[in-house]
Amino acid sequence: MLVVDEIKKFEFNECGLQKLKELPKGQNWPVVYLIHDDNNLYIGETTSVAARMSQHLKNGEKKNLKVIEVVFNGRFNKSVILDYEQRLIKYCSVDGKFKNILNKNKGQQSIHDYYQRKFYRSQFTILWQEMLDKKLANNSLEIIENKNIFKFSPYSALNGEQNEISIKVINEIIDSFANDKKGVSLIQGCAGTGKTVLAISTINSLVNAINIDYRLLDIKAVSFEDDIDESKRKTLLRLKKYIQTERGGKAFKIGFVFPMPGIRGTIKNVFKECGNGLVSEMVIGPTDVIKEDYDILFVDESHRLSKRKNLTGYKSFDDVSRSLNLEPTETNQLEWILKSAKHIILFYDKTQSVKSSDISHDEYENTLKKYNYVTNEHILKTQMRCEGGDTYLQYIKDVMACRRKERENMDNYDFLIFDDVNLLVETVRKKDNEMGLCKTVAGFSWDWKTKQKNKPKDDMSCYDLLVKNGEYDILIENHKYIWNLTNESWVTRQDSHCTIGCIHTTQGYDMNYVGVIFGKEIDYDFNSNSIVIDLDNYKDSKVKAGTDKETLKELIINTYTTILARGIKGCYVYAYNKNMQKYLKKFIIPANEVTLEEQ
Repeated sequence: MLVVDEIKKFEFNECGLQKLKELPKGQNWPVVYLIHDDNNLYIGETTSVAARMSQHLKNGEKKNLKVIEVVFNGRFNKSVILDYEQRLIKYCSVDGKFKNILNKNKGQQSIHDYYQRKFYRSQFTILWQEMLDKKLANNSLEIIENKNIFKFSPYSALNGEQNEISIKVINEIIDSFANDKKGVSLIQGCAGTGKTVLAISTINSLVNAINIDYRLLDIKAVSFEDDIDESKRKTLLRLKKYIQTERGGKAFKIGFVFPMPGIRGTIKNVFKECGNGLVSEMVIGPTDVIKEDYDILFVDESHRLSKRKNLTGYKSFDDVSRSLNLEPTETNQLEWILKSAKHIILFYDKTQSVKSSDISHDEYENTLKKYNYVTNEHILKTQMRCEGGDTYLQYIKDVMACRRKERENMDNYDFLIFDDVNLLVETVRKKDNEMGLCKTVAGFSWDWKTKQKNKPKDDMSCYDLLVKNGEYDILIENHKYIWNLTNESWVTRQDSHCTIGCIHTTQGYDMNYVGVIFGKEIDYDFNSNSIVIDLDNYKDSKVKAGTDKETLKELIINTYTTILARGIKGCYVYAYNKNMQKYLKKFIIPANEVTLEEQ
């Protein structure tokens, strides 16, 4: 077992520096270190902590800090300390022990694989426990990891693929303004490829580029401040120069568009908590794009942008359209966005379109072609959410498309199918008690009878009252369940532990475990080897209205494929219809074949 030798504490002054120099690993060994006072913290890595400390003592921002804590370990190497530095920055930023994290370029270093990375990452828990023991942190890793601000942190280290795209997008933005031409960056990626994290990280880079120090162009300085990779550094320096010389120091007006209100509210709160230039007002809905004069618009889940069909209300849609001199019946929200900023960054996955009001793939492409803006396309391929990786994501796509011939066991993913729906629900609730963020989701094949007119407070009183009065929405094998009491931020509410969510409450969120109930509307035909849809049992009337059967089938299959991909550690499944259950059992391990206590 790898054990952290110790976190050694030194005064952050010349006396402490001298003591560091006298240590065997003080001048020629890879370490991670923390410099701090009661409120401020700087995290770094180096192969010579004495030399690095000497440099820090000359830094005006850090010279007044009081203590340096150095993590010594006999088995650290350069890759490990780079990884640990990034993780410490992110975890400490969320933990809240220190009010200010001084790393200006938090999370900008792209992460990479290295020898025994999985092992070293598993041992990070030992280091964090040391942090807790020495009062350098307040919260456990589990508590931190379940926080929205952690999952959507602007300080997340990007993988190589994400980092490369972020660099390209920033350069594309500069080019749009420098050449006075409108531009589009189209980033395609399936569920779990880190689209939202990439967007937030890039926005953070744009907002804080002004803080990049020109001295980093000096080769000697590069070796000092190496918490940001060289390509990103050059790009941000270019951006800073452009803002200062061509815009007179005026920052870009940035909007971050979310078509779905649930996740929009969550990200608003994340931006509010983060600070550091990120403000909640940046996070907007599609109808808000005309309210400000935006330079740059990021659009998450842009496949969920709407056209004028099966909307809850048409007035706001019509008003925005006309304000942009567009005919409401001939336009869509994508066109609004294309007309409302100099540069637009679109995050897109055509397989996650789940409502008839969503712009179809053809409509999406035709709208982009209509304006003939400079368009650069990028693809995210690497799976970031699901521990089953790309293998699991492709597997569920194949199963839902009836392309699989035989079962493939997921070695790194807990994927089971249950015969008893209540056992599934209770197992997910047990997981939720253990680790949090484990929820059950169902297809929309039961009416939402308990829907609340007013947004219920998240204190369980509304749920308790419904149970007391014998009210429910979902009935399966004499088991009664209640739909989500609200669509907004359902995943993180107390009552989500007891209620059943839907696609509209979960799209865009990560969960540790997800339970998926295939509803009455979806079945399997063994004769034709195809999934069949019973529209009489599909209860989303707004999606059904004016939509042909084949399109509805595609939307429903997209819905289930999307929610099957929500779980980080595992996914549990139950199907209401027996043929569907039988079909899925061909490809998912039955829960009764394993001992759940061992999961």
